[in-house]
Amino acid sequence: MRACSFLVLLVLGAIAIPVIPFGCARSPQTGGSGGTGASGSGGAGATAPFELLGAPLIVAPTAHGFGLNVVLRSGDPSAVRALVRDDAQPDGRDLGAPAVPTTDVAEFSVDNLEPGRRYAYEIRAAGSGTPLYSGSAVTTRPAGSRFSFAVLTDTHIPPRDPVPAGTRVGADIDADMERTLLAVMSDVSAGDFDFLVHMGDMLDFHAFGFNAPPPSARWTRLAYQNYRRLLGDTLGHAAHFPVIGNWDGENGCQTDEEIERSRSQRLLYVPGPKPDTYAQGGSAREDYYAFVWGDALFVMLNVMTYTPTCHLLNGNPGLPDDWTLGAAQLAWLEQTLAQNTSKWRFTFIHHTVGGAAGDLANSAYGRGGGQAAHVGEQAVIHDLLLRYGVQIFFYGHDHVFADMLVDGVHYTLPGSAGAPWKFTPAETGYTDSLPDSGYGRVTVDPDHVQVDFVALGGQVLTTFTLP
Repeated sequence: MRACSFLVLLVLGAIAIPVIPFGCARSPQTGGSGGTGASGSGGAGATAPFELLGAPLIVAPTAHGFGLNVVLRSGDPSAVRALVRDDAQPDGRDLGAPAVPTTDVAEFSVDNLEPGRRYAYEIRAAGSGTPLYSGSAVTTRPAGSRFSFAVLTDTHIPPRDPVPAGTRVGADIDADMERTLLAVMSDVSAGDFDFLVHMGDMLDFHAFGFNAPPPSARWTRLAYQNYRRLLGDTLGHAAHFPVIGNWDGENGCQTDEEIERSRSQRLLYVPGPKPDTYAQGGSAREDYYAFVWGDALFVMLNVMTYTPTCHLLNGNPGLPDDWTLGAAQLAWLEQTLAQNTSKWRFTFIHHTVGGAAGDLANSAYGRGGGQAAHVGEQAVIHDLLLRYGVQIFFYGHDHVFADMLVDGVHYTLPGSAGAPWKFTPAETGYTDSLPDSGYGRVTVDPDHVQVDFVALGGQVLTTFTLP
């Protein structure tokens, strides 16, 4: 793509941001949203009456059902229909009219299914026999089952306006993140995973400053729509479980109104389990929760929103030991671990609840993984991991592959699935890490767990197992 030769200054409050159309700069334009924005469904006058933006998102599968979240580029979401079928229902079961939480989203709830089975579904326009999309979803595996899942982190996907069609990427610096995520998802699609876990920094708002909140919910909406687009077809076959990262716009040192700009859009475009979806409960904001799948417990934690102090690296680093889950989340974590009887136990978080990295600023920023096992509140959490037999503490944030065994607990970092910048040992403090992009592949069965670090192109860099 040729370089652009014009510039627009967009003034948002006290912020003046240089804005150039898609493919030319970090910051998106303000007009429209590719047929998916807040102003309407975009159906009137559209070339196709119904067009999806990316694949449907499979939400919070249980033993007997799952949710479907469908985003439209054009068309009326209330006129979208979903059909679910299994071997006993060759014609499919029509789920009826969807819930419509916003102008471009249709949501369906599927129930009365059997545990541990993959069900096919179709998305159609009402009255049409032609699918707009065909996918599949797995219900919760029962104990004794073998399954696999993918772990991604740090995709850093920016807002685009308009949100491009298909797999198009531009020529600017943000295209590196988009191109990397497309490559990672191409590898993930070959894995036949039950679900994927994203451990935060799904989005990127560098255009507005370092860890600064977006000026309005519209920007977060564009970013989540772009993220949905780039996850590709894998999203339509593997459920998505999100974790909050420091670039996702929900940091505790921001105001409630600033956090709500991003939280409101996450709940619309990448919803998670509700507090009553699983027996383990969780937050009403869907930002920490837990569930059991097969013989494994999965616990998703939020270190960002409940830490009230800022950690910004540049001039106001904060302290390595003042990160916190907050009293309610910490008590919930202990209760969840204490009441669980699963053989395998995993936690997922954007970074440790403390830091011990290559220097003070990066330590305060939460880097260092297992090096921070005994720093601040992470020391309390590490004690819980030991007391209740958690085998792997998965985390992100540092953009490299690393695994560190601390008192028998693996602190495991599965690379980065988008961000092209890799932090060095001088920043992270790691003596053993791999600066590749990719993801983690985890295979679980009753007798062992295998974790593979998978680089771009499907190359397995290293593997470890739990006996």
